[in-house]
Amino acid sequence: MNKRTLISKQRPKRSYRTVIESLRQVWSIERVPDHESIWRLGQPALAALPTQNVRIAIWNLCKGSGGILFEHDYRMLCYSSDIVITQEALLSKHAQSMFAASGFESVHAASYKRRDGLRDGVMTVARVQTCVEPQRIICKYPEPIFKTPKAALIKKYPLIGTDQSLMVINIHATLVRLKAVAIEEMEHLLARLPEHYGPIILAGDFNTFTPGYLKAIAGVLRRIGLEYVPIPNDPRPVTQALDQLFCRGLEVSNVRVDTSFRNSDHFPILADVRLRQVG
Repeated sequence: MNKRTLISKQRPKRSYRTVIESLRQVWSIERVPDHESIWRLGQPALAALPTQNVRIAIWNLCKGSGGILFEHDYRMLCYSSDIVITQEALLSKHAQSMFAASGFESVHAASYKRRDGLRDGVMTVARVQTCVEPQRIICKYPEPIFKTPKAALIKKYPLIGTDQSLMVINIHATLVRLKAVAIEEMEHLLARLPEHYGPIILAGDFNTFTPGYLKAIAGVLRRIGLEYVPIPNDPRPVTQALDQLFCRGLEVSNVRVDTSFRNSDHFPILADVRLRQVG
């Protein structure tokens, strides 16, 4: 048995009960208007990010369905990172308390409100407060069956010793679509981004089930200087490599998939980034 097959078999699975309950809750949803979409939790510890050795984590939380073990994993990931870019962040009362951890600002952008009133969406957690008002962008196409919308969250962080800021774009892309639709979705996102001349991180769950999808969206993102960051010795099977990282104006090192996190159906991507020196 090769390593990728072994990883596929070890990959955490959602229980049938969890899946059925999740589907029941999105049978009817409430759309969240832009002016109500952003929630802030917690107080950050730092005024600005360093330009060297910024630790990034990208993780689909699987709505926290791993319970108390998931909570342990989440806290461990936060405390070893400067920025944590998450998807499927479900805001139960308990989760809100957990996400409001001391020393971190958690900004949640709701994709929609479920039948039980809980907000589901993307959330970016950082040791630094955003320096502009966060922005939510709803993806062009909803999911094909339940019509739940997907979203991107845009934040900017100040950088120590420079007048530049780091833009971080957190996206959860639509699950099933043709290659042409994936291209349209990325073009839709780029057309709505705020003007920004500094470094950019675009990361999240792109649902890139095939190399063709990944190549197609990478071609679009290259138009604004965003380059795909390959993961050496990526242990994920191709059909499970859904989470990706793109960067502009940054040098990326030590990028990897951490398969020790067992309490979501996705493994987190970890990377260290630093501001690229010009000249």
